Amino acid sequence: MSKPPEKIKTYHYNNPMETFPGLTIDDLNRYLPAIQTEKDMSMVEGKDLHEGVFLAKCMDGFIKLPSESIDLIISTPPKDNWDKSEGTGNTLQEYYQWNQKWIQESYRVLKKTGAIYILSPWEYSGMYQGLLSNSFQIQTRITWRDKKTTNQKTTWSDETSDIWFATKTDEFLFKQAPIGVNTIENHSAGEIESNLWIDIPPVLDDEGHYPQKLISRILDASSFKLNWILDPFMQLGDVGVACKNNGRRFIGFETNKDYLLLAMKRIDNS
Repeated sequence: MSKPPEKIKTYHYNNPMETFPGLTIDDLNRYLPAIQTEKDMSMVEGKDLHEGVFLAKCMDGFIKLPSESIDLIISTPPKDNWDKSEGTGNTLQEYYQWNQKWIQESYRVLKKTGAIYILSPWEYSGMYQGLLSNSFQIQTRITWRDKKTTNQKTTWSDETSDIWFATKTDEFLFKQAPIGVNTIENHSAGEIESNLWIDIPPVLDDEGHYPQKLISRILDASSFKLNWILDPFMQLGDVGVACKNNGRRFIGFETNKDYLLLAMKRIDNS
């Protein structure tokens, strides 16, 4: 009697012998079928938003979001290969114009009490100050000790990065309290925190790109539980992990499929 043919295990991944660092074959088979794109976003005016991470360019994702629907945006814009699929991003002028577009969309989707934080290396910090000031109310520039910056061995060692904090209007949320011209501010001097953050621990290689303490501090300052948080450049899902751990609702966009899969895994396991 002949043996039945051996069942062949099929993989969703094309080459099961080579996986992205941090992903296993089981991860690929679990998360690849669950990938969503901007076509899966059904968020329209008058309807509820839906949490999720999407394989999408930021502008394609922004188009799907209703106006004044997001409470907080935390963004880490890419420094290079920012729109490689369209062959752009080769000049500083194109990079400036591209940043201008998504920042304008950020203004549209934020609620009137909403805020945006842009994490930036010092090289581009001045550009984001100028772009934000065109429409937003800039509140402060935060400088934090960034242990993963690229060091220039021949001159000074780079150990800081900037975070621009801006709001859509002068009426906004800060430290669980409303701030604005129509509110009575009652913050004692001892409660005011510095915009120099030197207590941020370095991030380990398997913990993403940004420390969770950094993202959680931003969430605590500018959002409530169940608020809607958007990260238009999700990378490895650092903001998504922090949102899940802090009880916020999260929407993220990412163009790199490997990064998206790893972000899905990290958020799922957090």
